[in-house]
Amino acid sequence: MRKLISFLAIVAMVSFIGCNSTSTKQSAEQSAWEEAFAQGEPIVLAPNDTIEFGVPQPEPIVVDFWAEWCPPCREFSPIFHKVAKQYKGAVRFISINVDSCPGIAKEYGVGSIPTVLIVSKEGTINRNVGFMTENQLVESIEAVMPEKK
Repeated sequence: MRKLISFLAIVAMVSFIGCNSTSTKQSAEQSAWEEAFAQGEPIVLAPNDTIEFGVPQPEPIVVDFWAEWCPPCREFSPIFHKVAKQYKGAVRFISINVDSCPGIAKEYGVGSIPTVLIVSKEGTINRNVGFMTENQLVESIEAVMPEKK
């Protein structure tokens, strides 16, 4: 059965629906995600995971849709990770390999990569298709930061 990962739930102690889930497993995954957030590391979604946008959450979220065979994606990856470190504890970063998670890519209309979604605290989604420079990524994040509004 698929796990449902709601961004709101990720922040508010991750809520899972799945077969054979135990509270120990949930706690371990929850802890790993919270540790990634605190350290400024992107959360990497697994093939059977799903995500839910459009709902308010405590922090903005940046989602990178990519593939290993994509040269612009490989060029963007170090920028994504560097900026994730800059915003550790303030912005959630999610990494989605479109080859591993085609359902999520399809659900969010990702037809070209890299695609970056910037999700505000209110749940508004801003989409960027194609390579982004570090400055472009930072500007996009700053535009949705609560203290900037």
